[in-house]
Amino acid sequence: MKQKQATLYLALVSLVGVGVFFMFDPFSHMPRGEGWGRFVVCTVTVFLLNYYIIRLPPKGNSLSMDSSVYLALIFVFGVRTTLLILLVGSVLSAFYRYKMSWLKHTFNFAMYVLMICGAYEVFLFFGGEVGPLRLHSMFAYLLALVTYFCVNIAIIGGYFLVVSSESLFSVIKGVIKEALSNYVITLASSFILAMMLVSYPLFGLVLFTFITVLLSFVFQKYLSLYEEVSKDKAYIEQIVNSLPVGIITVDETKRDVSVNASAMQLLQLDETKIKALAMSAEKPQTNVPFWELLFAKEMLHNVKVPYQADDERHTLLVSQTELTNQYRQVIGRIFYFIDITESEELTKRMHQAEKLALLGELSARAAHEIRNPLTVIRGFLTFMKETIPEQEKEKYQIPLLLKELDRINGIIEEMLLTAKPGVPMVTEAYMEEMVRELLPLFQQTSQQLQWHIRLDRVPLLVDPKQMTQVLYNLLRNSIEAMKGSGTISIYSRVQQDRYEIYIEDSGSGIPKEIQPTLFDPFMTTKESGTGLGLTIVKRIIENHGGTIELYKSSEQGTTFLLTLPIKNGNH
Repeated sequence: MKQKQATLYLALVSLVGVGVFFMFDPFSHMPRGEGWGRFVVCTVTVFLLNYYIIRLPPKGNSLSMDSSVYLALIFVFGVRTTLLILLVGSVLSAFYRYKMSWLKHTFNFAMYVLMICGAYEVFLFFGGEVGPLRLHSMFAYLLALVTYFCVNIAIIGGYFLVVSSESLFSVIKGVIKEALSNYVITLASSFILAMMLVSYPLFGLVLFTFITVLLSFVFQKYLSLYEEVSKDKAYIEQIVNSLPVGIITVDETKRDVSVNASAMQLLQLDETKIKALAMSAEKPQTNVPFWELLFAKEMLHNVKVPYQADDERHTLLVSQTELTNQYRQVIGRIFYFIDITESEELTKRMHQAEKLALLGELSARAAHEIRNPLTVIRGFLTFMKETIPEQEKEKYQIPLLLKELDRINGIIEEMLLTAKPGVPMVTEAYMEEMVRELLPLFQQTSQQLQWHIRLDRVPLLVDPKQMTQVLYNLLRNSIEAMKGSGTISIYSRVQQDRYEIYIEDSGSGIPKEIQPTLFDPFMTTKESGTGLGLTIVKRIIENHGGTIELYKSSEQGTTFLLTLPIKNGNH
C-alpha cells in the first residue's frame, strides 16, 4: 500500500513539474552566438557538480552544489536559460545513473523545475530584476532563496510523509534538521557565484567548479576517515559493553560521562541517571560510599564497597585510574568495578567452615574432658540422693544439682553434635509422619497452639532421627518466640527435584541485626540458650544435601525454608 502511494506521489509531482516546465516555454529562448559557449560551460558545470557530490558524514549524507548554479543563473540570466541547462544536465545525469528508474529521474527533474520556477516568480514579484546583482533588491534575493528552500522541503517532506507513518510535523522537522545547514552553504554560494558570473562569467564558473570538485575529493577522504573511526568506535563500544565489568569514564575537559552496559546492570540505573549522578555537584543520599569514591577523584585499586540495589545488598570491588588523551595529558578518570558478592559469600562460608571445624575439634576435646568428671560427680550425687534423708537432700540442694548437671550434659551433647553430627543413616521416610509424631510432645506443654499442616506426601531419603531433631529445634524456637500461644503453619512445595518445607510462626520476628549471623555458633537472644541449635540444624540439613534459610521475618512472624533433594525415582 505504501509503495503504491509513493509511486503515485512521484508520478503526480513529475506531471506537475513537467507541465510547469513547458508552461515557461524555455525552448523559445535558445542561446545564440557567444551564448552557446556560456550554455555549454554552465551545462558541464552542472554535470560535474552532480557527479562530484560533496559527501558528508554520516554515510548517506551529501551536499550537491548544483543548486548554487541554478539560483545564480536565475538571478543573472533568467528562468528560461536555467531550465534549459537543467534539462540537459538531467539528461546527462540519467545516462551515468542508468540504474535509477526513469520515474525517479523525472521526479528529480520536476522537483528542480518547481523549485527554480517558484524562486523566480517570488524574485520578480518582490521587485527583483534579472541581471547584475543590485543591493536595493536584496530582499527579493533572500525571499527567492527561502522559496527555493521551502519548495524543496515541502516536496521531500511530502514524499517521506507518504512512505512513513510519522506525523507531518515530525517529518518536516526531520527534513529541515537534516537539510538546513546544507542549504545555508548552498544559498551563500549562489550569491558568490552570481557576482562572479556578472564580472567574469567563464572564469567564475570554472573557478567555482574547480573548488567544488576539489572539496569533493577532500571530503571523500574525510568521510573515509570518519567511517573508519566510527567503525573502530563501534567495535570498541561492543567490546566494552560485552565485558562483565562496570565502566564509567569521566572526561572533565568536555564534562562528558560514558557508561557501559555492565555498569547499568550492576548499579540498576539507566544511563541518564548515572550520568546525572556522576556530574552532579550534590552527593546522592543512597549508596554514599560508592559515589564518594567516584567523586573523590583519587586513584584506587580493588576497594570493597557495599551497594544496595532492589533491596539486595551487593559488594563491589572498585578501582579508578587516570584517563589520558593522545598527548598523554590527564583529562579525566576511568572508574571500573565488578560484583564480588558471590565470592565474598563463598569466602565467608569458607571462614565459617574453618570456624566450625575448629569449634568441632575444640568442642569434642572439651566435651570428652568435661564428661568424665561429670559422670563421677553425677554418680556421687545420685548415690547421696538415694541414701541420705529428705531433710539432707533439701539442705544440700541435691535435686537442683542433678538438674543442673543434666543441663550441662545437654550442652555437652549439643557441642558433640555440632562437632560431628554423624553420617546420616538414610532411609525412605515422609515428612508429614515425622511432624505428626512430634505434635503430642508440644501439645502437652502448650495447649494454646494452633497447628496448620499441609505437607505433600513425597518419599524422602533422610535420617529420621536427625530430621526429627531438626524439626524439634525449629518448632521449639517457634513456640518460644510466640511465648506458648499462636499459630504454626507447616507446608511444602515440590519443585522438580527439590522438596521445600516452610515452617511459619506468628511470633514477634527475629531482629534484623542478628539475621545475617543467625546460623553462627553461640548466636542466641535467649538467656538460657547455648546458641548451637540452629548451627546443628544447618549442619544436619547440609549433610543431607539440602539447605536452610531464613525465608522472611517481621513483627507478624518468622518463616524458615528447608530444601531437601528428591532422589530419582522418589517422585
